[in-house]
Amino acid sequence: MTENEFLDYCKSQVNGPLKDEDIILMLTAWGGIKHSLGYNKALDDHGINANEGSQDGDNQK
Repeated sequence: MTENEFLDYCKSQVNGPLKDEDIILMLTAWGGIKHSLGYNKALDDHGINANEGSQDGDNQK
């Protein structure tokens, strides 16, 4: 799905005229989606399990 397709989808979910706040919210959501996809792809590319983290005792002394 492209950004324009996402915006068209979001516009179809809104009744009435779009406000600036609506567009900002849509673009913020798109950015969050793309960031999450990129983050997860980077983890996969480097063979890192998303459930592994420093909260499991890696930082304990």
